[in-house]
Amino acid sequence: MINAITSALSGLTAASNQVDEAAQNIAQGSTAGKSQAGDSDGGTNGRVIQDIVDIKLAETAYKANIETIKAVTEINEELLRIFDETV
Repeated sequence: MINAITSALSGLTAASNQVDEAAQNIAQGSTAGKSQAGDSDGGTNGRVIQDIVDIKLAETAYKANIETIKAVTEINEELLRIFDETV
């Protein structure tokens, strides 16, 4: 159970870092050599779109990891309840 929580917390950290990086890119208008072909402004629009997609993906990952923590908590509570009934 601890491994599941550790893994979920690691996922939460990774998702938070992904949002931080994407938000920083958007705020700074940074293309950092990541321009998209065909953009007349040197790739800024393509990068912003990618950053928005990254934020949405991080949101999904964050929610999934929260649900993992909730599930582990429920399992732990159930195991303790069963233990209390038998002891």
